[in-house]
Amino acid sequence: MEDHLEDYKFVSRLDHVKTFNAAIKSICFNDYAMLQVSDEGLRITVEQGRSIQATLFMPPAAFTEFHVQDFQSFGLKMNALSECLNLFGTADCSVRMLYKDQGDPLKIILYPYDDEDVSTECAIKTMDSEEPIEYDLNLKDSDLNTIFVRGPNLSKIFHELEKSAEEFEFITSPDRPHFKITTIGIMQAVFSVEVAKTSPMMMMFNCPQTLVARYKSQQIRLTNKAMQAATKVSIKTNTLGLLELHLVMQGEGQEEIFVQFYVVPLLNGID
Repeated sequence: MEDHLEDYKFVSRLDHVKTFNAAIKSICFNDYAMLQVSDEGLRITVEQGRSIQATLFMPPAAFTEFHVQDFQSFGLKMNALSECLNLFGTADCSVRMLYKDQGDPLKIILYPYDDEDVSTECAIKTMDSEEPIEYDLNLKDSDLNTIFVRGPNLSKIFHELEKSAEEFEFITSPDRPHFKITTIGIMQAVFSVEVAKTSPMMMMFNCPQTLVARYKSQQIRLTNKAMQAATKVSIKTNTLGLLELHLVMQGEGQEEIFVQFYVVPLLNGID
């Protein structure tokens, strides 16, 4: 490689691009993203107004190589990153990411395994970064309802829900129905699915109170791609109706990649 790695403030390498690529696609609902990297790992955050936020988080252990000097933060075009990672289509590649300093591009280098003589380098323009909105669910435990469910089961439920729905209603409760998702569609048509806390898809259930909140269907459906790739999902709600979905994806080497969504509720059914 023509550059010296010590010239870069951020250097990383992944042996397989597939899961990282899937995670990027799952949060690619806005063109602008904020990338932050520190000793804790890599975060890429995408927001749509003040109604939904998605963050891809990869701890250092998810990388084969991970080096960072201080805290680095910059903005970039999400579609440019996605296009770079897709240059070799479905072919398995290793990927290296490098970043020198403020104003410099983020370099992405792909090395396809089916042709060791080929590599492709992309330089993605970076820009000044805005700070992501801080959604805080760190309230008292008594203010939180938390459940863990198996990802494929939850993905199937979302797939079966009414496609023309305008709103989603989430109920979590210590009593039946325990966990209930209801879609409210055109002409107020209602379709619902209930999951008991004893269901095989339920991995953990901790709901000390009954909480009910509604969300725009288009916001909930923005989580679909991540849901389809998740092995398990944590669902948290608080008394304000703020919804947190924390999804775990497993890479080819069993490393875990995390995607977190915050969804702001509708107020009395009105945006």
